[in-house]
Amino acid sequence: MKKFSVHPEICECATIKEFVESFQLNEDDLMLINKFTYHDFMQDLALPCQCIFYEDYTQGEPSDAVVTHMLQDIKDKKMKRVIGIGGGSVLDTAKLLCIKDAVSADDIYEDKIPFIRDKGLILIPTTCGTGCEMTCVSVIDRPKHNAKMGKRIECNFADHAVEIPELLSKIPHSVFAFSAIDALVHSMEIYVNPLSGTYNKVFCVEAIRLLIKNFKFVAENGPESKFDVMDEFLLASSYAGIALSNDICGAVHACAMQFGGQHHVSHGEANYRFLVPVFSVYADLNPKGREINALAGIIQRQMGIETDLAGTFVALDEMLNKITPRKKLREYGVDGERLMDYVTKVYATQQRLLIANYVKMTEKEFVEIYRRAY
Repeated sequence: MKKFSVHPEICECATIKEFVESFQLNEDDLMLINKFTYHDFMQDLALPCQCIFYEDYTQGEPSDAVVTHMLQDIKDKKMKRVIGIGGGSVLDTAKLLCIKDAVSADDIYEDKIPFIRDKGLILIPTTCGTGCEMTCVSVIDRPKHNAKMGKRIECNFADHAVEIPELLSKIPHSVFAFSAIDALVHSMEIYVNPLSGTYNKVFCVEAIRLLIKNFKFVAENGPESKFDVMDEFLLASSYAGIALSNDICGAVHACAMQFGGQHHVSHGEANYRFLVPVFSVYADLNPKGREINALAGIIQRQMGIETDLAGTFVALDEMLNKITPRKKLREYGVDGERLMDYVTKVYATQQRLLIANYVKMTEKEFVEIYRRAY
């Protein structure tokens, strides 16, 4: 039986000041936020809530140690709500801070405690792609597994997902590019996932349409033009996030999780490395499939091109390279003689995602993906 739902209440506020007033922030609230976001948008607001800054714990993505450190620091704080404001790393971490009796990452990721959320949760994105505000999944780096791993915790859907366009007005171009491409990966992978539901595909189609249309606009008009269409990128991110909350991604994410964890590459950037190689292999293995040809049709119409299935993904790659260049795996220090080692680790740590592949693939075909990305 397939189910579909939108769990958080979705709210829109034009400014952070409107959010503070509408949600009546107070001393019983704990806000997890980046320092730069706080200084750019909030330092003059005299916030009444408690604040902790993500950079006080790490400059990178969350790890077992980071999550444990935060949980230890807040365990004696009195709070009724957790408010996460940031990109995917901040939002995923904020979810984990809400779990009752959790004092370490291992408590959560090794199922040592029951999953009960005893605090309210509000999530506010400052990027346009991760979709984390819509999902109950938290991805962290688990060094003992040499990979990033995601944990779906059903009680960790936010009470409110709040979209505030003002918070994206100063987004660095690389952060914008990798997060928006991440949204594209979500919607493309879920659209061709044979396990995904009919209702979910509607959100995927609209996310893909908006993202391709506006990537084309930015590719033609330059990086600063993204601010002219940022509201549409934010909307597309929400659609992709809704899709992600109902279904899982596949081989692109599986490869990216392992690679990103091993080489300390951000989630969106790692996904970008594997997007076209995976879909090109999909096209080789089953070029007659309905979903992948429908996907190619959406891309072709929004890009205004006429080409075959393989040419669609080549054209997509060329357009995204105009947004931000896609580095090869060799540029991250990957040894071309050891690609099989990466594939083995993907199979060992990412089975949660591999069941959602467009087609079943052997290790040999995964080596071909890595070869194309190399």
